[in-house]
Amino acid sequence: MHRRFNKSDSFSHSASSNVGSHASQREDLPLVPCPSCGLSVKKFVSNTDKNPNRVFYQCVNEVTNCKFWKWENQYLSHLIKAKVAIPSIESEVDLVKSEVDLVNFARLEAQLDNLTNELKRKCQDDERQIKALVVSLDNFKMYNCMSAIVIVTLLIMVIALCSFSYIAIGRLI
Repeated sequence: MHRRFNKSDSFSHSASSNVGSHASQREDLPLVPCPSCGLSVKKFVSNTDKNPNRVFYQCVNEVTNCKFWKWENQYLSHLIKAKVAIPSIESEVDLVKSEVDLVNFARLEAQLDNLTNELKRKCQDDERQIKALVVSLDNFKMYNCMSAIVIVTLLIMVIALCSFSYIAIGRLI
């Protein structure tokens, strides 16, 4: 699958340095015991022409020629499957969660602003409708008042007319 590095191959051992494009962005991954033989796993950086500055992890057990060897991304997958806590990944997850929280907060804030503006518009519309109804009611009251005045005036005229008629009839008899 992957070519194994022998002592004659060109590579450098690194216990804490980050070399290469991915490695420079990521803190060192935790070194766990080799799953094959139980000895330690160490971080190395390839100096070959085919894989310059590429980080890999390999078991240090040369006595039994342990075959554990992984590129950095494969080693990371191994750690995740083994449920090993990876501080840099956990802090990245926390950072992403906080960024998501900020995005959600901004989205919710925008929704709240939209709802507030919509509510203000509805209140203004309701206020205009109420004012129109008050004007209509005032007009209706005025119309009713005028109607009452006209009716009362007509009644007075009828009564007066009846009175004059009664008086006139009384004089004729």
